[in-house]
Amino acid sequence: MKPARSLLFLVALLVAGLCLGPTHTLADDLPEDTNQVESLTPEQARKLAREFPGVMMPHGHRVHDSHTRRTVTSKRCLPLNGLRSIDATTAKALAGYGKGSLVLNGLSTLDAKAAKGLAGCESGELCLDGLKTLDPKTAKALAEFKGYSLTLNGLRTLDPDTAKSLADCGGHKHLGLNGLTTLDTETAQALAEFSGDLSLDGLTTLDAYTAKAVAEFKGDYLTLDGLTTLDAETATLLADFKGGWLHLSGLRKVDAATVKALAEFKGTYLSLDGLTALDADAAKALADCRGDKHLGLNGLTALDAETAKALAEFSGYSLYLNGLRMLDADTAKALAGFKGLGLHLLGLRTLDAATAKALAESKSGYLWLDGLRTLDADTAKALAEFKGDSLTLDGLTTLDADTAKALAEFKGPKLRLNGLRTVDAATAKALAEFKGHRLYLGLTTLDTETAQALAEFKCDFLTLPGLTALDTETAKVLAASKQWDGVLPSLTALDSLDSVVVAQALATRKGVLVLHNLKRISPKTLTALIEKRDVKIPLIETLELIPEPDGSPTVDFVIPEWLEKREKKRRRAGQAAE
Repeated sequence: MKPARSLLFLVALLVAGLCLGPTHTLADDLPEDTNQVESLTPEQARKLAREFPGVMMPHGHRVHDSHTRRTVTSKRCLPLNGLRSIDATTAKALAGYGKGSLVLNGLSTLDAKAAKGLAGCESGELCLDGLKTLDPKTAKALAEFKGYSLTLNGLRTLDPDTAKSLADCGGHKHLGLNGLTTLDTETAQALAEFSGDLSLDGLTTLDAYTAKAVAEFKGDYLTLDGLTTLDAETATLLADFKGGWLHLSGLRKVDAATVKALAEFKGTYLSLDGLTALDADAAKALADCRGDKHLGLNGLTALDAETAKALAEFSGYSLYLNGLRMLDADTAKALAGFKGLGLHLLGLRTLDAATAKALAESKSGYLWLDGLRTLDADTAKALAEFKGDSLTLDGLTTLDADTAKALAEFKGPKLRLNGLRTVDAATAKALAEFKGHRLYLGLTTLDTETAQALAEFKCDFLTLPGLTALDTETAKVLAASKQWDGVLPSLTALDSLDSVVVAQALATRKGVLVLHNLKRISPKTLTALIEKRDVKIPLIETLELIPEPDGSPTVDFVIPEWLEKREKKRRRAGQAAE
């Protein structure tokens, strides 16, 4: 066994000293705003890479996630947009930064040696959107980057040789070339050899020859969201794309012939989120889409019953209509004919009982209505008649007992109410009558009386992903509950005055107990928590050991031998995964 607290406390102090804030310091002679840095020595770059904790990405900056195929908001980065040039040694030193995206959008030129240094970057995303030109040798060096996203959105032109070099990027990374406004056939053919995710959102038009070349793209995800027009011939060629995801969200309107051509696409997801209107003929053509795909029509803000009826014939997995703000009963009844896996109506803000009753007849397995902020008892009663597997109402922020009682009559396996932050005991008691497989509640706090009501749940599993704190009595009730799934992803600290007793209560749990995001805990509280030997918490060395919250003497935490062995196994497993 060995003492860990002193070492961890020192680490905590060091980390605290490096956090950016009103008093943070950077490398010698560097301004606090890293975007104001106009030059860097290798030593300064190395210090930044090692010590800079990251700042929030600029508002509106989006990152493509190559794993989920979604565009997400990047949280942390090292922005050095004031740098106009960088040498190879400094680039290599800066590449040691791995806490977020490395943003170097001020660079307008880059030679191959500097590119090679940057290609070793430990960050997941490397942004070089200031580059206006790129030669094949530099492109080949950048292609060695092992992160998930390389963006070169400043390039206005690209020749075939440079495109070929970029196409050699290994793995499944995302390549952003959204600055290209034109693309010739030969360059498109070269780019088509790229096997990752490709964004070409700067193209506003595409001729047939280039479309045919682009359709040969060997990756799985192709986005052409800049296209504003598309004829049937070009659509036919694009539909031959063998990948899974085709995004054409820049199209505002298309004729039936073009839609019919696109319907031949056999991939997983076809996004036409830019369409603002759709008639019945075009909807019927879309409904003929081949394969088990997801169809995105999130730009539609209105839908009549005839068009809805045509769309409902779509035989794919999911239909996304998240742009609809209102829905009448006739249109809802028509949409209810959709037999796919999921009907997504996240844009609806209001829903009356008659429309809810029509939607409840939906033949889909999942009904998503996360846009609803409130719900009355009559509408809830109507929705509870839905015969699918999952009813999702994560937008609800309040719920009274009568409405909860009506929702609890839902006979499907899953009821999701992750938007609720608090409920009173009466509402909890009403929800406890839900007899499905799993109930999701986003509660951030839970008092003893409400916890006791929840403990009477009739469902198989109760999921509480939002809890950020627990008092002693609530911890005791939850620990004894067979329905609670034991997972506390939002509990990042056990630092209340009664934290030791809370930990002792949680440690009595017979089933699963998971606190994967725990960050702050005192030595005595940690000792109490690990009395449950199978509790799942982060590696001890990553925890911030704090003084005892109740004011009692703080002693060194001693890692038990059994836990030390387990920690070593976890470290080895983590290293192997990397």
